[in-house]
Amino acid sequence: MGSIKTYPLPPDGFDPRTAQPRELRRYGLPQRPDAAIRPELAARWDKIFSGKLTYIVPSFQPIEELLPGIEPRGPLGPELVTVTHPFWSGCVVHATPGQTFNWVQGEWTVPDVGPPISGQGNWYSFAWIGIDGTADVTQIGTVQYVSADASGKLSKGCYAVYEWWPQSWTVINNFPVSFGDTVIGLICLQSPTDAYVNLVNLTMGLRTGFDITPPAGTISAENQIEWVFERPGMGGESPQLPKFGEIYFDAAMGGHGLDYLANACTDTVINMVQNNVTVATTAVETPTLIKIAYTGN
Repeated sequence: MGSIKTYPLPPDGFDPRTAQPRELRRYGLPQRPDAAIRPELAARWDKIFSGKLTYIVPSFQPIEELLPGIEPRGPLGPELVTVTHPFWSGCVVHATPGQTFNWVQGEWTVPDVGPPISGQGNWYSFAWIGIDGTADVTQIGTVQYVSADASGKLSKGCYAVYEWWPQSWTVINNFPVSFGDTVIGLICLQSPTDAYVNLVNLTMGLRTGFDITPPAGTISAENQIEWVFERPGMGGESPQLPKFGEIYFDAAMGGHGLDYLANACTDTVINMVQNNVTVATTAVETPTLIKIAYTGN
């Protein structure tokens, strides 16, 4: 298992916009990008931290305790060059030889979900951003689920989660998210074995952050960044993707420091195909905005 490091809460009246860099680091907050070099990233930072935020020291819980049987799919892998995949939809950017990625960001609205078919069942989806490698993936995102019992009664919900594959998902169980909330995720790799994660719920005005390390023997290759809507497994099976309408990933960018910047639209676009049916279709709206729409039956 990897390790987790949390940060202390800022004092009352703390304003990230006037804080010194060492103060931001002490409380686990990202540094403001240099507006002279990357004005678009500085504007995003200002948007997030200009409003009032409630800071949360996160607590955690294995996702299997909340959703028994759910199974992550693992990394996409650098060999992915086609535009269809059985489990993923979204966008992937591959690093060119000699380059690596050490950060990725994205903003999305947690999509409501419904059963794809009538009858009893459990259906899961996972919206996430990540930094990938050949045998690892570092992710932050939201899991959405819907279940129907034998009488047809529905239960559904969503959780904020992180993962560093091959370790399974872990729920941030004191960071609330609801269907329709807009969240912003940021992952920064401080080294191939140390990731710094921030998650902001803009709708509720909440922010949390922490450091994570991977399971023993896992080192990030730092060679892919991704914005993905995933169909998880369930007890060794592959249940259908739940209905979700559509999800947008905005501010979909990543890079290496401020020297190298990549937008989501610059590489691979993935449509999810299950049983010869395209159930999720990805469209590039702008260089940093992608739309994934449910197109199943």
